[in-house]
Amino acid sequence: MAFIRKRRIWWEPVSEAGSYVVYVSKDSSIFEPDRFSWEATPGITFKQVNGKTELIIPDEWPEFPKESGNYHIGITSRDDLGNQSDPFLSSGSFRFQPPPPPSKGGIESI
Repeated sequence: MAFIRKRRIWWEPVSEAGSYVVYVSKDSSIFEPDRFSWEATPGITFKQVNGKTELIIPDEWPEFPKESGNYHIGITSRDDLGNQSDPFLSSGSFRFQPPPPPSKGGIESI
């Protein structure tokens, strides 16, 4: 079984927030104000988060994209009426596939 390092996405709590929504995309332009439409944004994956200010990837978000690469993350605060803030933006490299094992090896007496 290969070892895959987990990633933690975290943010500071907002006192007025009842929950948060975390958005992910490989395309940074999707978060531009004239293109970003929260959950209705085409080409974006999102997850609502209640009662905490972090997500452990991939354990707590199995739908997070598995393709290796740089991903842009947007995090919004959501109040009890469903109003959402503008997103806090960050980005990072994600890779959930290990490299291949060595193809040859052995043990020798020397």
